[in-house]
Formats: sequence, C-alpha cells, structure tokens
Amino acid sequence: MLLTVFAVCCAVVAAALVANGVRALRRGARSLTSLLALVAGIAVLALDVLVVVLAVVGTPVSSALLVLVLAVAGYGAVAFLVFLGAALVHGHVRVTEEAEALVVLGCGLVHGQVSPMLRSRLDRTIAVFHHSAAAGRTPVVVASGGQGEDEDRTEADAMAEYLVDHGVPSGLVHREARSRNTRENLRFSGELLRDAAVDGRTLVVTNDYHVLRTAITARRTGLDAHVLGAPTSRQAIPSAFLREFAAVLVMHGWWHLGAVAAVVVLWAVALGTGLLPA
Repeated sequence: MLLTVFAVCCAVVAAALVANGVRALRRGARSLTSLLALVAGIAVLALDVLVVVLAVVGTPVSSALLVLVLAVAGYGAVAFLVFLGAALVHGHVRVTEEAEALVVLGCGLVHGQVSPMLRSRLDRTIAVFHHSAAAGRTPVVVASGGQGEDEDRTEADAMAEYLVDHGVPSGLVHREARSRNTRENLRFSGELLRDAAVDGRTLVVTNDYHVLRTAITARRTGLDAHVLGAPTSRQAIPSAFLREFAAVLVMHGWWHLGAVAAVVVLWAVALGTGLLPA
C-alpha cells in the first residue's frame, strides 16, 4: 500500500513538473535554470520507474536496494519540504517598509532590458522608496548586478535606468556593477554603503523564493539588513524554488553529504546484521 501511494505521488509530481517544463520550452526557455522543472520531473519519473521495477522483481537483493532507494529519496523529500516551508515563511514575513538604504539584487536581463522577474524586484523597491520618503526618510538605492556573459551591459545599469525612469532621483541611485552572485551582491553593496557613509536601516529586495538564502548569506557577509520578497510569476515558481533548493544544498553540502552517508551506513549495517534480506 505504501509503495503504491509513493508511486502515485511521484507520478503526479513528475507530471506537474514536466508540464511546467514543456510550457517553459514553448515560451522559448532554453537555459538549464529555466528548465529545472522539466529536468526534475524527468528525474522523479525515473525514480518512480526504478522503485516500481525493484518492487516487481521482488528478489532479496532488489528488496534491499529498494529500501536504500526509498531511504535516500525520503531524506531528499524531507529536506525539500523543510526548505520549502522555511522559504515560504521567510518570503512572506511582514517587514516594516521604511529604510535609509535599499539594495535591490539583480538577475538576468532580456535583450539588455530588465526581465519580468527583475522588474518585480524593482517595482517593490520603488514602492518602498516612496513609502520611506513619505515617512520623512531619504533612502539611497543600490542597484546591484554585474554583467553576464550573454549580456551587453551590466544589470546595475539597466536597473538604475529603470529606477530613475520610475521616479527615483538619479542622485540617490548607486550602481554596484561588479557582483556575479548573491554573496558578491551583498558584500559589494555593503562596502558601497559604508564608503558612502550611509547609516541606518537597510532593506534588501529580491524575489520571494530567494529571501531565505539571501538572509542566510547576508548574515555570513556581515550585512545588517532585513530582506523583502517581491512576487514571482506562477510559471517561474517551480524552477525558481528548485534552483534555490539546489543552492541551499550546496551551501550546506558537507552536512547533507554526511546525512546521506549516515543513511547508507545504517542500511549497510542492517544488511550485514540480517535485518534486511540479502
């Protein structure tokens, strides 16, 4: 019964992920990060097939392997659910939207212009800027993002242009154009704020799926800031959260490798002591 439930759940998840990936392909997505839902769907489907085959074979060896596969897959599923819960909580936590400094994190451009995901971050930043200004503050805004290999200008330039076009005074917009990842976004932006002698409350703006990792990274880089999440389009959510999950796994890679190794050791002990058939 439990194996049937597992197989059905895997099939449903795989179908949903593959369908999302196919829609992304039809919209023109070609990068791995944009197609993670499709890749994950195929991987879950392959896991489902492997579980069914091992269960059908029914030999002592296949049964022992089935236990190992389910244990490792179960650990991965629990880790993802814990991550997803923490990400959703962090992404939607209420934060007082007033600050002396706003740092908006960049993401890829589309033909030199801000992408829909980046526009969501910038629009949230602009709203917070005006809210802070109405409360009597004069916040500076740091547009943080370097130039990717497939981009003809820096993300910081495109972001600053968008901010100014939407009512943020150019004198309050600072460009941080060296960063290539979230850690560098936060480290270089913090250095820029210190060099400009900007003091007071700092808010970092990113997409909601990215808030958890950004908050962890901010603490590691010593940037004293709260993180705000901007909405993410429904079509982009599966790949975005999967990408973040992979990034968080890498951040705590040795811990997770140790946990999986412990699962394998326990399985081997059970196999060696006769608790599992061989």
